[in-house]
Amino acid sequence: MGSSPDVSIVIGAALLLLFGGMRCSRLRQHLLSQTKLLEDALAAQRHARERYGELFANASDAILHMNLDGRVVAANRAAHELLAQGGASLMTHFIEELFATDDPGWYFDILDQVRQSGAVRVERELVGPEGDRLTLELNCRMQTDHGFETGLLAIGRDITQRVRLQQELERARLAAESNALAKSIFLANMSHEIRTPMNGILGMTRLLLDTPLNLEQRDQASTIQHSAEALLGILNDILDLSRIEAGKLELVQESFDLPAVFEEVMDLLAPIARTKDREFLFDFPSRLPSRYLGDAGRLRQVVLNLVGNALKFTEQGFIEIRVTGMPNDLFCEFLIEVEDSGIGMTNAQAARLFQPFEQAEPGTQRRFGGTGLGLALTKKIVDAMGGEIGVRSSPGAGSVFWVIIRLGVDRAAKTEFVPRLPGVRVWWDIESPRLGPVIGRWLAAHGAVATEVAPELWISDLPVIPAPGLRSARRLLLSRDPSPSVAEVAERLGFQGWLRQPLRQRELLETLAAMRLTTAATAILGPGALREQRGFVSIPISLEGLRVLLAEDNRVNQKVVTGILQRTGCTLAVVENGALAVEAMQRNQFDVVLMDCHMPVMDGFTAARRIRCLEGAAGSVPIVALTAGALAEDRDRCGEAGMDHFLAKPFRAEDLLNLLRALQPCSSAAALR
Repeated sequence: MGSSPDVSIVIGAALLLLFGGMRCSRLRQHLLSQTKLLEDALAAQRHARERYGELFANASDAILHMNLDGRVVAANRAAHELLAQGGASLMTHFIEELFATDDPGWYFDILDQVRQSGAVRVERELVGPEGDRLTLELNCRMQTDHGFETGLLAIGRDITQRVRLQQELERARLAAESNALAKSIFLANMSHEIRTPMNGILGMTRLLLDTPLNLEQRDQASTIQHSAEALLGILNDILDLSRIEAGKLELVQESFDLPAVFEEVMDLLAPIARTKDREFLFDFPSRLPSRYLGDAGRLRQVVLNLVGNALKFTEQGFIEIRVTGMPNDLFCEFLIEVEDSGIGMTNAQAARLFQPFEQAEPGTQRRFGGTGLGLALTKKIVDAMGGEIGVRSSPGAGSVFWVIIRLGVDRAAKTEFVPRLPGVRVWWDIESPRLGPVIGRWLAAHGAVATEVAPELWISDLPVIPAPGLRSARRLLLSRDPSPSVAEVAERLGFQGWLRQPLRQRELLETLAAMRLTTAATAILGPGALREQRGFVSIPISLEGLRVLLAEDNRVNQKVVTGILQRTGCTLAVVENGALAVEAMQRNQFDVVLMDCHMPVMDGFTAARRIRCLEGAAGSVPIVALTAGALAEDRDRCGEAGMDHFLAKPFRAEDLLNLLRALQPCSSAAALR
């Protein structure tokens, strides 16, 4: 049966109440859950705010909040300690009032920079609580609220100590640069003042040696020359060490004769080697090419220092230079060894050798002399050339200094090996225990046959008559006595030739070859008889017709140049300063000007510029700088003044003569060289 309408309404209402109650319950639960989440978030935010407040208050760095006008709205304890004066609050103060600056409005400049880059780091000075001046580094960022700029947050750190350290370092750098400049100026002045009289000493000694002298006078003049060259070597070492420290060492690449470099060192140091009972030997493999590409002058300096050091510390025994090489088509790697039988040293002493002004032990300088610069300079040069240097030594057993260096092979030079004595029968009686094996290697490499039976050539290092079976051989004496009087003794004993020790390999071989072929009763062959004597101004160089103007205020240097040129046929005019040189160029015609740089009235630089401004041919006449300034800066300054060539005093006579010969007839201005 169907229900009445009232009952249906009642049932529907009941159902609505039932479901409505359930929905309200879920809603209530949801509200409670959301409320709990909100309360937790508020608690976390409150905790974070409290934590941030603690960090803000207790941070070791100063923290400042400024509004857009620059007024401080919040500051932590560190900021108050640094910036507040007398314990006052920083609140409501403008940030620019807290710093010592002459730059008003700097805060707004920072605002603009922050807007552009997002963050800015600046340094500002302030007067600290104790009245001392402090430096604060501020790291600044923009503060925003719902996308709107509200002000600036600045975190400041006291960097006063760092700034002071930087300032001290800067002062130290400036002082070091000033000291380096003062040292360079001092060295340049010292070099100039020493080189000027040295040019007179060496130049006049060279001229003296070109005059007729007896044996004693020639020996004394040669001693003066070698002593002056030794003094000049010390000066060059000092200048080179300074140049290397400044990073200004110049290396050249040119073709040169490598054995000649060693022979020149031997020629220079031979008088020193002969003063005591010491053998001085040099051995270069005969089959190695002789010409290479590199800096011959710097290599000579290295060898000179090493050999000079060995001679200094070897009072008796031997000094031997040995060269070995491993060549290919492009380069040759050389091992150069300088061995001596001197005092030797410990490993600890050897470790100090390559430092400036250091020697093996404190008493070394008093006993043997020296500046302690040579080995330090040698190492720096070898390093600059890409090589290696070291030493093997033990106390009382001598030392072996070694250098490994690579040189390019001059492929344009003829390298074919030609034996000098193929099949020649030779015998030698050599008292020296080291010289004999060296001579044996040289002769064997050049095809000689060692035989005591009917030899063609006989070699001895003593002035004695050979055994009866050897008297038919032509005889060569290798004398330890350098004086020319040896020739008389040798000739009286039947020798056809004599050579000084230390021996040069090529001179020995050339002399033996000449003795074997010469049968006429000619004068006995002596040292240098088979090679050109390029060391004297008497070389026949004709400068006929060349008109030379010399501008030089130093009377001795005037005499040196005049003495060199007086036999060449050139016309020489001498003036004492740059002003007179300019006047002479205006009045007369000259083909070349030799210009000193430092003269009274007008220096050479100004005179060269004035000459370059003259009209006609006078303005383009080659100018040669003859200056006691030997630094690269001096060369550059001469070039800037308009000079074409450069010769540093003391200069060699042959260098000046060869340069003038190259300018005859007058050539166009060339690059400074």
